Amino acid sequence: MTIMNVRQGEPLGLGHSILCARPAIGDNPFVVVLPDVVIDNASADPLRYNLAAMIARFNETGRSQVLAKRMPGDLSEYSVIQTKEPLDREGKVSRIVEFIEKPDQPQTLDSDIMAVGRYVLSADIWPELERTQPGAWGRIQLTDAIAELAKKQAVDAMLMMTGDSYDCGKKMGYMQAFVKYGLRNLKEGAKFRKGIEKLLSE
Repeated sequence: MTIMNVRQGEPLGLGHSILCARPAIGDNPFVVVLPDVVIDNASADPLRYNLAAMIARFNETGRSQVLAKRMPGDLSEYSVIQTKEPLDREGKVSRIVEFIEKPDQPQTLDSDIMAVGRYVLSADIWPELERTQPGAWGRIQLTDAIAELAKKQAVDAMLMMTGDSYDCGKKMGYMQAFVKYGLRNLKEGAKFRKGIEKLLSE
């Protein structure tokens, strides 16, 4: 495996950071993995499910893929997906109709589906990223580029097949992941559990 480091000179958004990596990627298909979104590999075999299944589907169809999950409640801080057909079971795939980054009025969308931070993208995304203007929070959003690509060709959303995900970019998600992984730690897990139980009993 070759690891290359590409520097983003300014914090201009996820879409911009991916554009910075284009010289290293070229016209090859590629995967985007957001490191602040943790998918629990103890509850989902990473060699079979979720991202692995997305890559397999991309290789089969040539369509870009977005991993998704249900998120009842306020979606105003997430990337919201509306699909042609309901994503009503694990592993279900449907074509993306709308994809909106942090919508101002999420209630106007008939959807409780959000992106989970895993993408498999073809080289067709590059022209869309280059044309994308600053959107939510004044940044160049990958979501906006994918939304434009989805108007021109099929882009699939795949509902998470199994496992838990944690948005560690938010305090609650970080705390939940920390506790979950701490309890499961082979060396310190039992001691960690006793410490939490003691805190809860006070």
